[in-house]
Amino acid sequence: MPAPTGSIPVVDLVLRGGRISTFADPEQGAREVEAIAIAGGRVVAVGSDAELAAHAELTERVIELDGRRVIPGLNDSHIHAVRGGVSWTRTVHWEDVRSIGDGLELIRKDAARRGPGEWVSVVGGWHSSQLAEGRAPTRAELDAVAPDNPVYVQELYDLGVLNSAGLAVCGWTDSSDDPARGRLDRDDDGRLTGRIHGVGAFSVPLAVALDADAAESEDGVRAMFAAFARHGLTGVVDGGGLLVTPRDYDPIYAVWRRGELDVRARIFLSAWTRGGEVADIEQLTALLQPESGDGMLRIAGIGEIPHLGCHDMEGLDPFTLTDQSHAELVEIVRLCAERGWRMSIHAVLDYTLGRILDAWERVEEETGLVAGRGFSIVHADEASRDNLGRLARLGAGVLVQSRLVLKGSDYVAVWGEEATTAAPPIGDLRELGIPVGGGTDATRANWFSPWSAIWWLVTGGTLDGVGIRGERHRMSREQAIAAYTRDAAWFTGETGHRGRLLPGYDADLCVPTLDPFACSDDELRDILSDLTVMDGRITHDSGALAANR
Repeated sequence: MPAPTGSIPVVDLVLRGGRISTFADPEQGAREVEAIAIAGGRVVAVGSDAELAAHAELTERVIELDGRRVIPGLNDSHIHAVRGGVSWTRTVHWEDVRSIGDGLELIRKDAARRGPGEWVSVVGGWHSSQLAEGRAPTRAELDAVAPDNPVYVQELYDLGVLNSAGLAVCGWTDSSDDPARGRLDRDDDGRLTGRIHGVGAFSVPLAVALDADAAESEDGVRAMFAAFARHGLTGVVDGGGLLVTPRDYDPIYAVWRRGELDVRARIFLSAWTRGGEVADIEQLTALLQPESGDGMLRIAGIGEIPHLGCHDMEGLDPFTLTDQSHAELVEIVRLCAERGWRMSIHAVLDYTLGRILDAWERVEEETGLVAGRGFSIVHADEASRDNLGRLARLGAGVLVQSRLVLKGSDYVAVWGEEATTAAPPIGDLRELGIPVGGGTDATRANWFSPWSAIWWLVTGGTLDGVGIRGERHRMSREQAIAAYTRDAAWFTGETGHRGRLLPGYDADLCVPTLDPFACSDDELRDILSDLTVMDGRITHDSGALAANR
């Protein structure tokens, strides 16, 4: 769709000679074109090289694609980027580590760089299933590589390991009591092993290990988004989450105000005061207007934890939602509906989903302000057909994440093989016409790589080959990429200008290192981006593509 003759604008960037997937609907134009022209942060034209020749003559820069595939920029529709960004440069990242020895070497190097007495930490984003040894490091191993530094290594939300110096800084000795909502492991003689469990225990080392001043936190946001752009991400939808307070948003807002965000951020705001959730949400929705912000950073809604008493964690432990918590959830849903706020709620178990739907349906019956308002469920791994029907009637969507890539065995052990192979029930979601957004639930609960999540959507695979999702609940490659682009935009009310490469849409795109429609399944999981463009601006460039001016 080139611009009409006589109205050719001066453009900022033209990519030509490629295979550009537009993700257009049939009535919108071609599904694949050779060239794209960008100006002012928007796509101004797509078409053949010949059709866009006049644009190429008037552009500041032309990039020759030489037959390479281009897709819309990837948008992780559920991730905890705010929490990850403030501590990004304070932590060692183990996403690509495949043995304990390699991981320990990274810790040793970080300790040497920081100097004695400084914390060294690995906080989530890895699991024992990715390591050759199939286990976490021990207290003794951490002592050996960093004896002069407190060290904390956290495996997703399953386990934390401290070295001796770390235990001492936390104030834990062999005679210490377990912290509230946490547990300290001990050997047969009652001595601390260094292993800790539960959010109440995790919060103690996290509070000191991740403490950073404003400048370092802002550096962390920039560094994290640079890493995301290298993977082809141009957008994230942040889900708030446990331990996130209003002040944790200061660094990302500071970077935004300086015009330095390399990834668009959409933010869902969670309650942060256990027992005071209604007051939290009342204050938030009174002080802020829905969708406050701009095209780079915008408040998307309330969630994923509008009430801490309604959060069933990973669905691996027994969970009961009390009548009091449910009554308060109804009050929060009513606040959001009446004040025009979108809502997204965490629910892994079908029981939790049913109770949330009870709240939504009650408020819908009272107000008529829930159905069709873009509400969504995060996870829905165990969702029954009946509850999915209720979701469909409310016009709600489901955000699915690739957490089972790392934890297939854990779910099979608790849920059984049959239930795990239908988690989440993507086939039912698609059959019922429920919008599906793709994501990772990183950082901490998973890898942040969007391509590992796309691989999981397509293959249903897990690292250890256990709990592979059944074929009915898998996606084609086009559907999986759409869940990360075109369909992800639905969850923030932006389908009219994000997630497609068409005139008038945001100029967000990436050039994957391999064609995701042609490479092998194994190659699909490890794709990166050679070129990432966000808002018409190049945010990552590997140098693999030639520019002729």
